[in-house]
Amino acid sequence: MSQLKSLLRTFIADRSGATAIEYALIASLLSIVIIGAVGTINGSLTEVYQTIQSYIVPALNGTPMPDEE
Repeated sequence: MSQLKSLLRTFIADRSGATAIEYALIASLLSIVIIGAVGTINGSLTEVYQTIQSYIVPALNGTPMPDEE
């Protein structure tokens, strides 16, 4: 029984894996934040590229710009 108590005390006092777990939690939270930010930015970028396209395509075709109609 004393061996079990000794083993349990050693296990509870051992903090060697705590840092690795903390880093894993931080990395997972950062990845969630980055994925959320990319999802938000994606909608804005789509609008910007569509606006740019609406100016470039008529210019290449020689037709009036959308604002000039």
